[in-house]
Amino acid sequence: MQMNKLSATLAAVGLAVPSLAVATNGMVMEAYGPIAAGMGGASMAYDNGSAALANNPATLGLMAEGSRLDVMVGFVGPDVETSMEMGKSQADAFYMPAIGYVRKQGKLAYGVGIYGQGGMGTEYANGDMAQVGVGRVIFPLAYSVNERFNIGGSVDIVWAGMDLVVTGFGIDFKDDSGFTGAAKGYSVAAKLGFTYKPSDALTVGGVYQTAGNLPDLKGDGYKVGGFDMPPVLGLGLAWQANDRLMVAADVKDVMWGSSMNTVTIYQNGTVVAPFQQDWDDQIVLSLGLAYRLSDAFTGRIGYNHGKNPIPDQNVNYLWPAIMEDHYTVGFGYAFSKQSALNFGLSYAPEVSVTGTGPTPPNGNGGMTIEHSQVNWQLMYSHQF
Repeated sequence: MQMNKLSATLAAVGLAVPSLAVATNGMVMEAYGPIAAGMGGASMAYDNGSAALANNPATLGLMAEGSRLDVMVGFVGPDVETSMEMGKSQADAFYMPAIGYVRKQGKLAYGVGIYGQGGMGTEYANGDMAQVGVGRVIFPLAYSVNERFNIGGSVDIVWAGMDLVVTGFGIDFKDDSGFTGAAKGYSVAAKLGFTYKPSDALTVGGVYQTAGNLPDLKGDGYKVGGFDMPPVLGLGLAWQANDRLMVAADVKDVMWGSSMNTVTIYQNGTVVAPFQQDWDDQIVLSLGLAYRLSDAFTGRIGYNHGKNPIPDQNVNYLWPAIMEDHYTVGFGYAFSKQSALNFGLSYAPEVSVTGTGPTPPNGNGGMTIEHSQVNWQLMYSHQF
């Protein structure tokens, strides 16, 4: 009966997840879960709750025996402005709920969760707009080989939605919802990860996530080809310096070069517009500190850096995924051994890029795009 209620709750949240958002390491979030968000996104080698489903499933092997339910809401607040009379984007607030349930029983840990993976979004006064989002329903399994070594993986059901209006090309498909997109597609992906403790104080972890393998997105007589989410390879460590201080660091290779090349829009089978992307692979560095001030309160601070993956000649006012630096803080407060609240806040200072492609309307030449962000994540956890 409890599992039936949980499944119903997960399904309801899954239908409500607003996958249309602006992400911050290219099209993916700088952090998944407020624990990692407070630590610059570092998450490969320590217990960070059900956010492990989106980070490294093997860290489920580090959790305490029993069950855990995490309910989360995230906020992404982009501030995007462009030159050449386009002005300021009105898409400046996106809310993203997520939920995860995990259970550790003996050597096995398993569960289910729903997370927004990332996306992009803008909306301008002239009517031009783009909202792209990707979410995942994740089924993880982790196995503790021994006290020092865990392996874990997941099967991910991936969905994507897109709304797009480009008046200059006569493109117009949208469903007037902040939660879905008019053009949709579904696929399956996977993760495989590990954690290993070479000493009592040090844990290393790593994960490989396959590409999203998204098919063409379809809806309203349109088809979008060439849009996909990249494979990701991550490696990290967590060092418990003493009983109060933990230091964590991750490095990830986000392989945009294999997934974001040319996004082509078709209408009734005819090519309307090819949007050249040719993104570069992105190396993302995450650094974080967590300090336990008391049995109830833990403070966190972090930094995240990933070079803008979009070449200047291809940067687009509709998809300005150009953020580079994130400065983060956060905290965790335990009400009891069973319940806790975690919060993470991220500030991404302004990045300015001027296009070097052909002059409008056929390119971005001379157009300057400025983008900054303030994001946060809040999570309530109950263990039983």
